[in-house]
Amino acid sequence: MQKLLLSALTAALALVPAAGAETTATRLVVADAKTHVLSVVDLAQGQTLARFGTPGKLSGLYTGPGGTLAYALHRDDHRVTVLHSGLETVDHGDHRDLVEKPPHVLATLNVGRQPTHFFARDERVAIFNDASGDVAVFGEALLGKTNDMQVVKVAQPDHGAPALIGDVLLSGYLRLGRVDAYDVRTGRLLQTLDAPCPALHGEAVRGQTAYFGCADGVLAVTVQAQQLRARKLGHPAQTPPSTRVGTVAAHEKSTVVYGNFGNGLARWTAQDAALTPVALPAAPLKFTFTADGQRLVVLTADGGLHLLHAPTGRLLRSAPVVPPTDAADKAAVRPALAVGADHAYVSSPTAGEVVEVSLTDLKVTRRLAVGGTPAHLTLTSAAGERH
Repeated sequence: MQKLLLSALTAALALVPAAGAETTATRLVVADAKTHVLSVVDLAQGQTLARFGTPGKLSGLYTGPGGTLAYALHRDDHRVTVLHSGLETVDHGDHRDLVEKPPHVLATLNVGRQPTHFFARDERVAIFNDASGDVAVFGEALLGKTNDMQVVKVAQPDHGAPALIGDVLLSGYLRLGRVDAYDVRTGRLLQTLDAPCPALHGEAVRGQTAYFGCADGVLAVTVQAQQLRARKLGHPAQTPPSTRVGTVAAHEKSTVVYGNFGNGLARWTAQDAALTPVALPAAPLKFTFTADGQRLVVLTADGGLHLLHAPTGRLLRSAPVVPPTDAADKAAVRPALAVGADHAYVSSPTAGEVVEVSLTDLKVTRRLAVGGTPAHLTLTSAAGERH
């Protein structure tokens, strides 16, 4: 009997994290296309913790630079909902405590008219406001207390793409087809780059270089202090008409950058002169890097999920996950993608669920019934010691 009790106690203790061991808590934020409600799902239990109404139609959902706040953009209603996931850490010097509280709406921000493109890096957020022609820049530390922000007036109202590198704000414009550089501290125009980028759309930053999608290639803008240089990466030979990069994904641990490219992807490095096409079974809807930067997860219009070897673009594995989507139907609610440490999450708008997929073998591990019409996803997380 004593041996049985000892074995049971040993097994129970094995399930308890060791003293000083950090654990990561992750919560999924889901935005509904029809009700505009934000739901927060505890992924450890697979349960919805809370639902929140918002000011209007959702045009985008993103995780902030700190990892615990979600930003829901309401472009047509000129507002941004900042949702606190309820996860946070308390720094005690030699260790951090993980705190898990109920989620709540931290703030509803008026950052400008038609907030559209969202950019986060180095603890700062930049949002381009299409109708007012300015960029709101702020940190997360005082959100919910003062909601102070700096607003940089740019060249004109446009469908813009912002990027921050140090104290330089890069502002790309769809209609102007160019990039301007501003001192983010003063709002002063530093330089209008003499490098055209027709129909500019989409941006990502790796290191000191920002990449902007253009109708005829990709514009790379490198910032050193406040000195800037730009160069163009062209299309490969025999690129079909209207095929272009309009969305860009980069990762600090990957030397290769990716963009959408017709029915496939394009890949490039800082040293390349032209883009390299990567074939896919169908047009990409969403794509993002895994945490280590070594794999790219791609959701395609046929409902398939794909793992690519990021350094080479080689297809590692594919699996069907959700029903197909007509990529040409602009009114259709498309499935969304969020990628965590070990799993990818794909929304199925017609089924009212989020599908959890293992990043090891692309097998479905859970189906989270969130209800409604899930349209946008983002992951929030925090790591620390549980007490």
